[in-house]
Amino acid sequence: MKKCLLLLFLAPLLISTPTYGQYLFLDVDGDGHSGTNAADPGTGSDCLGPTITKIDVYFDTNHSPDGTAATCAQTAGNPLSMNSYDILLREVEGPLGGSVTFNGWTDDVGFTTGMISAGDGKFYASGTDAWIGLGSSSYLQPGRYKVGTLNVTVSGNPVILFLPGGASGISADAKTAFGTQCEGSDLDNTYKLGSDFLFAFPTCEPTAVQATTWGAIKKQYH
Repeated sequence: MKKCLLLLFLAPLLISTPTYGQYLFLDVDGDGHSGTNAADPGTGSDCLGPTITKIDVYFDTNHSPDGTAATCAQTAGNPLSMNSYDILLREVEGPLGGSVTFNGWTDDVGFTTGMISAGDGKFYASGTDAWIGLGSSSYLQPGRYKVGTLNVTVSGNPVILFLPGGASGISADAKTAFGTQCEGSDLDNTYKLGSDFLFAFPTCEPTAVQATTWGAIKKQYH
């Protein structure tokens, strides 16, 4: 079941021509790039291991992974700015085993208002899932931001991936999204993973390249 979930949320990588802008990624090695996105290559692998204690989370609100500029789908003149973020994550065991304990969150863009209906209103972890949400009264300009850092304890070599709304038992409201001046498909000024954008890159799966699953995906980009 865990493997099925991993493949489900890696599925956007199989799309050769992105039709949705915006993307998110997890940076483990601190180089500011995604190790699982060939259009935005890093120098490291962004795989989890016992020495990892921090994971940076990046949002790019107005570009696709290939660098193509994105505009508001509803009103092109409305900027893809950001005044809040929701991050919904899940750890899965991965082929080499392992697990993650989510210890807390440090914001990096100056957002201070709690936006989630669990925990302290800013961060909540339960079982394999973690939900983070903060906001501000002012907007950041469209662009790419390290929104914050997740503090973790890692055992073995698990994988962490983003989840869309409705995929976690934490709360019916839990989702991955960002607040924006663009209307969004639900006209609530929120761009959501799974409906308004599709690309959200996980940490890498630490295994040799194979002819199936993650190995097959990686081969398409080499």
